[in-house]
Amino acid sequence: SVTGMPRAGVRSVGVDGNQFASFVTIRNVHSYNNGYWGILTGFVNDLLIENNVTSGSVNEHGIYVSNSGDRPIIRNNVSFGNQDNGIHMNGDIEQGTGDGIISGALVSGNIIYNNGTGGGSGINMDGVQNSRIENNLLYNNHHSGISLYRIDGGGASTGNVVINNTVHQAADGIWALNIQDGGTGNTARNNILVSDSTSRGAIDISVDSLSGFTSDYNVVISRFTTNGGNSNQTLAQWRTNTTQDAHSLI
Repeated sequence: SVTGMPRAGVRSVGVDGNQFASFVTIRNVHSYNNGYWGILTGFVNDLLIENNVTSGSVNEHGIYVSNSGDRPIIRNNVSFGNQDNGIHMNGDIEQGTGDGIISGALVSGNIIYNNGTGGGSGINMDGVQNSRIENNLLYNNHHSGISLYRIDGGGASTGNVVINNTVHQAADGIWALNIQDGGTGNTARNNILVSDSTSRGAIDISVDSLSGFTSDYNVVISRFTTNGGNSNQTLAQWRTNTTQDAHSLI
């Protein structure tokens, strides 16, 4: 149990990218009310973060996996009440070492709630590719639900599978699934994507992310957008305009 640290409760990093750490396990830790992060890692390949509780991070995230480390597994954690993201993954090309891409990740079985009063997402992915986000429960998060995008990553978040997740957004939250910045080739299937918001809804995907996107067999609120919510589409309009979600239900 770690609390009250000015920055990270638990930190594991390679040597500034010159030498990656590998096969690090962080398990059964309760990291709460720390200054920036409950758990922070960087430049770590084949990382395992499981069965932890991270809460109350004052300035940023519950779990933060950064800096080009590939094949991380983040599973069966509980992350709540953090200022920004419940789980944040960032390839971070600005560090100047590595490819700035996190690939081959598995984010599974996590319970993530009441995060994001300062922004961010329940599960936030910047420069994450060819990964699986599955069987997670997200509720009462106050900004985005699951986000695939690029700001600091070495490339867009592409080729990911988002499957079997439940995302129930708070009334002051935005979209349950958010895909931006040329995040092509992503799949969303068998998810529950709902919101208590009166203006935001199930999926926000940018036009430059639609190539290769597949979405079906979801349970949704009947509200979609391809322009950040400047205009919304019903499920029927979304089907006509994108050919997606033919078997999805309201």
